[in-house]
Amino acid sequence: MRSHRSCHAAASTLDRRTFIATSIGSLVGVHALARGGTSANRMNTQARQPGVPASRLATLARGINLSHWVWYPHAQGEAARRAFITDADLAQLVASGFTHARFPFEPDWLWNATEHRLNDASLREYLDAIRRCHGAGLSIIIDAHWSRTPWIKPGEPTHEARMGELERMWSALGAVCRDLDPERTYLEIVNEPHDISAAAWAESQANIARAIRDAAPDHTIMATGASWGSIDGLLALEPLDDPNIVYSFHFYEPHNFTHQGATWGFPPWKEMKGVPWPAERAELERIADTFPQASRDALRWSARDATSDPWTPEALDAHIERAHQWSLTHKCPIYCGEFGAHKPTAPRDARLAWTRALAESLNTRSIGWAMWDYVGGFAIAEGAPGARTLDAEMCHALELRPH
Repeated sequence: MRSHRSCHAAASTLDRRTFIATSIGSLVGVHALARGGTSANRMNTQARQPGVPASRLATLARGINLSHWVWYPHAQGEAARRAFITDADLAQLVASGFTHARFPFEPDWLWNATEHRLNDASLREYLDAIRRCHGAGLSIIIDAHWSRTPWIKPGEPTHEARMGELERMWSALGAVCRDLDPERTYLEIVNEPHDISAAAWAESQANIARAIRDAAPDHTIMATGASWGSIDGLLALEPLDDPNIVYSFHFYEPHNFTHQGATWGFPPWKEMKGVPWPAERAELERIADTFPQASRDALRWSARDATSDPWTPEALDAHIERAHQWSLTHKCPIYCGEFGAHKPTAPRDARLAWTRALAESLNTRSIGWAMWDYVGGFAIAEGAPGARTLDAEMCHALELRPH
């Protein structure tokens, strides 16, 4: 990893208060507009912004993950996928106050690792979807959302072996992205790097970022830390030598609340249900006693004395403050690219309370975010394509205006 001297130098003349107002606080412009603020105020903020332009940070204020459009698609076949998200869906998101969408794709879907080239049909489909989102008024994060791509091998000892092919993919894709408006298009290196050391990830991320920058000199890059893109991973990260980068983290704590009932990931989640939030230790222990042993032990561990899991709004806010302090220290903007609570099994009132507390914590610090997700297990929308409705209470929890 190269030093963060460029990122630091871009803001070296700013004191802490000015930096908050210009770099991190530039998102206040779009928040103010949502509450009736003036475009003049937003323009004044943009004029002072070092590094990532304030106009771009403003479009990252409030987002949604379009997670099952082409990544683990709910609709099978190109024609069905193209119809899965309609113009009415996109218009409703914009009318409700969403400023951008994070658009996951599986790298293996877009890149032919045998021939070292982009897959033409997949690329056309993906670019057409991006242009439709742009046309509706949504900025887009192009998210290389690795989950089953076999040629990404994080445990290999060299960058070439573990992520050399991802670097080649981004060189080709970045060149294509030069034709997409850099004010509304962000390039995310890879989703949730894991099973990789901090040092190995630092090397690979720096190499891939350089490849993207060579191919797309004007676009903002989204980088992240290791450890599944967590706050802990962010805190261990030394920023890259590039001022036009936003640093992403994901937030699902406490996982035993947000992932209760999930049939993937940590096996004890599958047998958890009805876990409340906020909650005290005694309440969690009573509920844990109704679970099978593995789930009982996991929830009791989460509720133990001196737990780091945030079971109160205050503890949740303290976690976000850790990321905020990293941002202030390094003078680089941050962004929460995923958060959510599992809809089928998390109690509705608790899900709303957790979302409300997190949104308040992020919005108060002008940290942009994207909820996981539009449809699926964490969905904010219900219904068929073209006839979907947004959860009004969830929109209010997010400080949005439901339509």
